[in-house]
Amino acid sequence: MKTPLKLTAKQFKSLSAIKKIIPEKSYVHSFLMYDGGIEIPLSASNRYVIAHTNKYSIYEFWTCLSLNPDQVQRVIAYFDNIEDRGMFHYLQQTLPNLDEPYLRAGMFFLLNKYSKDGWVSRGEFMPESFNPLAMANLKKVSFENLMVVYNKAENFVDTMSSIKRRCDYVFVPVGDFALNYLKNAEDDINSLSYDQTFVDTTALKEFMDKKERKVILLYHYSRSVVKYFKDQKLYFVDKYGRIVNDESRAQEVLVANF
Repeated sequence: MKTPLKLTAKQFKSLSAIKKIIPEKSYVHSFLMYDGGIEIPLSASNRYVIAHTNKYSIYEFWTCLSLNPDQVQRVIAYFDNIEDRGMFHYLQQTLPNLDEPYLRAGMFFLLNKYSKDGWVSRGEFMPESFNPLAMANLKKVSFENLMVVYNKAENFVDTMSSIKRRCDYVFVPVGDFALNYLKNAEDDINSLSYDQTFVDTTALKEFMDKKERKVILLYHYSRSVVKYFKDQKLYFVDKYGRIVNDESRAQEVLVANF
């Protein structure tokens, strides 16, 4: 099962590798939910996924889709004629201010599809990037083993520390590695748009080190990731999604504290 959304920054090959680490019937709390590229197929493979986001627009899209997919599809079909670049950028800026949740959900989908990189709040207008299969994938999304939840905490690591439901694994598909510093954290948070989440790398590592939960992080490969998490278990994943021992073939890195 494929996601109906796209996000260039979060295109991963590691699904098969993750399923080798996380057994069936597991309860997985995933953070940084956006396009659902890992969460949707993982939940369709007999794992129970609770996908967290602290961005309301992302939560609202998935919630509307789970409650009334037909209404979301009707909005998409009605407005699926964005041709003006200026109108596209205006909608990017004003999406949270639209006055009806299913309207916002439908426009979220369209802005994602017409955006070059998939970011709803920003990015270049590329109408030719629209994939007709996205609508078919939209209709197929199952929420039987998938729940999307909204957390208000600016730093999602705080939410990881206070999970109340059953949790066998915590999974965070981060993407690119960046080491932020405490003095810049507030500026970083304030500069984010309505669909961007602040990643506190230092807090994330500290949470892993405590080993209160079994945690798996997913990064695009870089030597910085390997050096920073050198004390954790590292799985190198190649371009075909296979776990390999040869670091030179790595495209992605799974970091685990167990």
